[in-house]
Amino acid sequence: MQQTDKAYADEAARSIRAGLAANLNDRDRTHLQAAQEWNEGCFHKGTARLGFLARENPRDLLALQYAHVGCFLLGTQHELRDWPLQILRAFGPGDDGRSYVLGMAAFGLEECGDYGRAEQYGREAAEIDPRDGWAVHAVAHVHEMRGDLDQGIPWLADNAQSWAPESGFAYHNWWHLALLHLDRGDVPEVLRYYDEQVRPDPHAQVLLEWIDASALLWRLRIEDIDTGDRFASLADCWERAAADGIYAFNDLHAVMAFLGAGRLDSVDRTLRTMRRVAGEPGDNGFMTRSVGLPLAEALIDFDAGRYGECAEKIAAVRGVAQRFGGSHAQRDILSLTALHAALREGMADLAQSFAAERLAHKPHSPWAQRLGVRAENLRKQRHAA
Repeated sequence: MQQTDKAYADEAARSIRAGLAANLNDRDRTHLQAAQEWNEGCFHKGTARLGFLARENPRDLLALQYAHVGCFLLGTQHELRDWPLQILRAFGPGDDGRSYVLGMAAFGLEECGDYGRAEQYGREAAEIDPRDGWAVHAVAHVHEMRGDLDQGIPWLADNAQSWAPESGFAYHNWWHLALLHLDRGDVPEVLRYYDEQVRPDPHAQVLLEWIDASALLWRLRIEDIDTGDRFASLADCWERAAADGIYAFNDLHAVMAFLGAGRLDSVDRTLRTMRRVAGEPGDNGFMTRSVGLPLAEALIDFDAGRYGECAEKIAAVRGVAQRFGGSHAQRDILSLTALHAALREGMADLAQSFAAERLAHKPHSPWAQRLGVRAENLRKQRHAA
């Protein structure tokens, strides 16, 4: 269920029925009940159930991991941080499993802005088990949020031989490495990572991989960088999920891919689905209504050249966008799009505001510096006029 891919719905329902018919103990039945709640769209309820189970049984690492992923998908950042910190009480130095709890705590600490402890915990976890891609990923997030390319690029590239082989999560860490190279302005390297690591099989049916691919290509698109036919092949995959409407974060990334490929009919299909879901009860209805739908409409405005409307819509929602899940690094695409829209529309004050904010967070980021120069040049042009 936490793959957020409707393709698994039938198998999930079959497995839940089989579980209900089995002779389970109380703890296993609680796991199953949480899965059933996710299957019914009660994401918050299922995640809270898993969090309670983990606190009551702190060595049940599956309960903690599923609770942790649930918090990530729902944008509940404090629980993302605090539940692993609570569970650490059950794992002393040298205990099997401690490193994985440290890695989860590291990511939660990073999402709450505690970069120093996040890096400390993440590095400790990766030292214990260098194959732990989630811990490596937590440290990568620290470097991304700081705009720290000199440490972030080697951190991922130099230890890839440990975390990348046979890892189903590797594409996401490669995506982080591609982002750092994009910050540097090394477009050929970004495209190489996209083709060889993020999306090595253009037909792969891994929806979470499609999200990273869409987000990377959209960042290139707003920088007016030619991405060849990559959007088209990615949009081919998204077609089967265009009208699923089970998780707003996915729908927004489908819209990115369809816009990039010029498939306005598919954009319209996803938008109609989002509008229908926005009128429904349930967690995804709320996420779509409050965040996903206005952001999808903003991206459509960007594509249509209505840059002022795009910037204003993103600015109105950006402050609560964590409600539809993802990480700060993933949601940064909203700030980038709004800034580029403001630049294109000639909204000098808004562009300078976004650029100043970015430079304050990432003073050493070459990308932030480049965007700051563009915003300043726009201000000078407006002043001269």
